[in-house]
Amino acid sequence: MAERRHPASSQPDPKPTSAESRRSAFAGKRRVFLFGDINAQVAERVVNQFLSMADEDPVESIDLLINSTGGDVEAACAIINAMHGIPCRVNTVCMGFAQSAACIILMAGTGVRTAFENSVLLIHRMVWDDPPEPAEGEEEDEDRYLPPPDEKYVELCRRLENAYLGRFLNHDAVWAEKSIPTALDMSTDDALRLGVIDGVIFLDRE
Repeated sequence: MAERRHPASSQPDPKPTSAESRRSAFAGKRRVFLFGDINAQVAERVVNQFLSMADEDPVESIDLLINSTGGDVEAACAIINAMHGIPCRVNTVCMGFAQSAACIILMAGTGVRTAFENSVLLIHRMVWDDPPEPAEGEEEDEDRYLPPPDEKYVELCRRLENAYLGRFLNHDAVWAEKSIPTALDMSTDDALRLGVIDGVIFLDRE
C-alpha cells in the first residue's frame, strides 16, 4: 500500500516557491484532472486512469489536479482507496477550490500535497439534507429522492470520516472527533499549519 512520503510541514509560515518550482508542478506527464462535481462517473474515470498509469509505470508519480467543491462520499472514498492502493505516489494539487469531499481527497495524497496560494479550502462534517418541498401545484414524487440513511449507516460514515481526517492529518480518529468542527474554512496558511497540505504554490509576481 502506498504511504505519503512527505509528512506535513511544521513550519508556521510557508516560504514562496521559486518560478522553477511553480513550473515543476506541471512538469509531469502523468496528470489526472478532478474538476467539478465528484460523482460515480467521475470516480470511475479517475480510478481507471490511476490503474492504467500504475500498470504502465509503477514508479513514476502521478499528479492529481483538483478544482472541485465536493460531491458524493462514496465516489471520494473510491478515489482515495485507489490512490492508496497503487504503488506509485499521487501528488495532489489544489488549482482553486478543494471543498468537502475534494478537500479530503487533497489531503489524502500519497506524494506531495500542495495548493495555489489563492485556493479556497473547506472541511465539513457529513450532512444529509431532507428532500425539498414540492413546488406549488407539483405533486410529491416519492421515487425521486432516496430515503434518509438509517442510524447505523450514519454511524459508519462518521467513523470513516474521523478515520480519514485523523490519518491524513497525522493524528487519529479520536483526535479528529474532538478537534475538527462541523465546518472549517481554511486559507492555504491555515491548511499548511493543520497538515492538510505540505506546501503552497505562490503566484508568479515577476
